[in-house]
Amino acid sequence: MNVSFEKKDELNAIISVEIKNEDYSESINKQFKDYRKKAKVPGFRPGTMPLSMVKQMIGRSVLFEEVNRLTSENLYKYLKENNLDILGQPMTSREKESITDFDNYGDFTFHFDLGLAPSFDLNVSTKDTLTRYEIEVDQKEVDTEIKNLARQNGTLENKDKSETDNDSLVLLVTEVDENGAHKDGGIFEQEVTVLPEVVKDEATKKKLVGVSVDDVLELDIFDLFNHNDLVVTQSLGIEKEAISTLNKTFTAKVKQIRAVVAAELNKAFFDMVMGQDVCATVEEFEAKIKENLSSYYAGEAERQLEAEINAVLDKNHTFSMPDEFLKKWLQETKPETYTADNVEELYAKESVILRKQLVREKVAEEHNVEVSDEDINQASFAYTAQMLRQYGLNNPDPAMVQNFETSNRKDKNYLMRIRDVVVEKKVLNSVKDLITIKTQKINVDKFYDMVKDFSK
Repeated sequence: MNVSFEKKDELNAIISVEIKNEDYSESINKQFKDYRKKAKVPGFRPGTMPLSMVKQMIGRSVLFEEVNRLTSENLYKYLKENNLDILGQPMTSREKESITDFDNYGDFTFHFDLGLAPSFDLNVSTKDTLTRYEIEVDQKEVDTEIKNLARQNGTLENKDKSETDNDSLVLLVTEVDENGAHKDGGIFEQEVTVLPEVVKDEATKKKLVGVSVDDVLELDIFDLFNHNDLVVTQSLGIEKEAISTLNKTFTAKVKQIRAVVAAELNKAFFDMVMGQDVCATVEEFEAKIKENLSSYYAGEAERQLEAEINAVLDKNHTFSMPDEFLKKWLQETKPETYTADNVEELYAKESVILRKQLVREKVAEEHNVEVSDEDINQASFAYTAQMLRQYGLNNPDPAMVQNFETSNRKDKNYLMRIRDVVVEKKVLNSVKDLITIKTQKINVDKFYDMVKDFSK
């Protein structure tokens, strides 16, 4: 048995595995004898069937499995022992033809193409200068947050007429033809709820304010739902394929108008939002709101810093990859996704992700990034708590968080995703120690203007 390695260039190689008769003969002969002992063949007592007949019956399949097992074991053993870092998986060589005669018990030679991972140096230093923003929370931000919380925890009151774009409308929408009549087979009196303040089209928003119960409006259904196909399909109860045949003009009869009556700023409201006995007065509540906002914006600022670090890592590391090998490998391993017609376009996206992964693996390797079970447990608990907050549970009970977290773990891919998050965070923290980070105070509006410009 022999394994040889031929490097074609810095990113491509051929590895060859030679399997000789003596490497597999003992094993397959044992399998033949074991089969003969157990086989029930008419005309022969157990154990008396000639080996030649056994070979005729199962020889090719046994040989095939044994030779492939030896080839795979020795191939990956060689890669591991020689620290060969490859991308994708070894692929039957298109350049060298393998010797694979499974009808005779001779010698075999298998040739495999390899895509080698690029060799590059980590290129980040104190010369890379970024900014960690300290977002200032003013009284306006505090007042706006309290107003929003009071509305979220308020009550709904039916009205005969809407007065502001904060009044929600229950509409019965009907798809109509060019004559204003119900379109044959179209949507009829589908009930939808709309909050005018979230409608982006100003003309449509204007139509929705100042209306009374039983009024009938003519609306562009796509403007009503901000041209979001997912919202359109869910609101109208149709499949996404039906959007292309949908008329844009609908009539909308106002069935119900509901206004939010904001919650009073009292002890019951403070307990509902912050937890039992955390705040007793308006002043204490405002202070807690400001503290929470400051914490939230600190997280936003850190996420922006990390986005800029990722941009620096991408910009500072330009290296070649075994592109042609990887495109062939993708087409062979996932032919239902990657075809000759689309592989160039899809690989362009895949290669960006792979390049990021290689750079982050380099950081993790050079700075001994390790992930413990405790790291994963903490990240999982924090993720679950954040998820519950997004559903309106501002201060979820730890026992509730733990129950949801335990449920999340039933998804076999969940912990892998959490581990990836932890690794990414630790890698970015390592890079923060390598670069220069300045601090700068900024107000909320200017911060998000800056984020918007960065994202362009």
